[in-house]
Amino acid sequence: MIYSWQKTQWQQITQLLVTERLPHALLLHGNQGLGKADFAKALASSVLCEQPTKDYQACGECRACNLLAANTHPDMHFLEPTVSAGSKSKNPVLNIRIDEIRNLCQKLNQTSQFSGYRVAILDQADQLTLSAANSLLKTLEEPGQKVLLILVTARTYRLPVTIRSRCQSIRFNMPDEQTALQWLKQNNPQAENAVTYSDQQRQQALNLAFGSPLTGLKHLQDMEYQQLLSEALTASISGKNSLQYAAKLAKHSKIKTLEGLLSWASDLTRLAACGTECKIINELHRKPLQKLSQKVNKQRLYRFQDQLNFNILHSSIAVNEQLLWENLLLSWDNL
Repeated sequence: MIYSWQKTQWQQITQLLVTERLPHALLLHGNQGLGKADFAKALASSVLCEQPTKDYQACGECRACNLLAANTHPDMHFLEPTVSAGSKSKNPVLNIRIDEIRNLCQKLNQTSQFSGYRVAILDQADQLTLSAANSLLKTLEEPGQKVLLILVTARTYRLPVTIRSRCQSIRFNMPDEQTALQWLKQNNPQAENAVTYSDQQRQQALNLAFGSPLTGLKHLQDMEYQQLLSEALTASISGKNSLQYAAKLAKHSKIKTLEGLLSWASDLTRLAACGTECKIINELHRKPLQKLSQKVNKQRLYRFQDQLNFNILHSSIAVNEQLLWENLLLSWDNL
């Protein structure tokens, strides 16, 4: 799928295809939530399609396209981070490992079954282990005829320079706010259930996603959780006990809640430092945040942000999450 904000990047690809200068390795990078993996799949479908359209997109009807739709095309390979075999951790580390890369490289060295391209997509390529990255280097250096490797990442800094230097880079930029909001409006996630969202809710979702439309769509689908978080963080204002929300928050993703808390703390910092009319992320909750900013202790607020950043950095470590939220909610109430 090619999104409206990816037209420039697709024109780059089209030019490479027209001039037969498509490189053997591409690095698609940019902020999370911009649809880079979907773009990679569209490109893979294009080069494997037997009768692509005039703008080099897959026809969707030929034998190759039917196999791709069924995820059974023998020349198409897809890797993404997975949990190691036998892991019992509640928050396991996800990686692309050396055995998976060796197996992939072996397949890419084989003759194409359709006498065309052999394509591999590595989604979240920054999660390659060091040994896996080193194993991939040989194929990047000597890929063979008609091999296309597409690496997708939102964190290029985590990829070894040796990997990055062997790929042609294509950067994906944020669409302007109106384009993103219009896309969210046209892609109502629950339209079939007659659930609609207000312009304010779409704006709030996009703010939480820092402008990334696909991440904004996830936040829009998660409005019930956003309401839970806002109730927990405004409990002290409304005369409720915030600790009663700890068990409810423990049912959700730890990293998601930590990032949600950090967005509220960042808004509170802005309001306390720049005045009550400055731009904030949680615009739907401006009034309670303004009220909190009038009494907040800045030193405690900065320590609270440090506490959140520490927990985000060590989010893979298993903890008693209900106790974690009780501790953080108490810290929030005492700001």
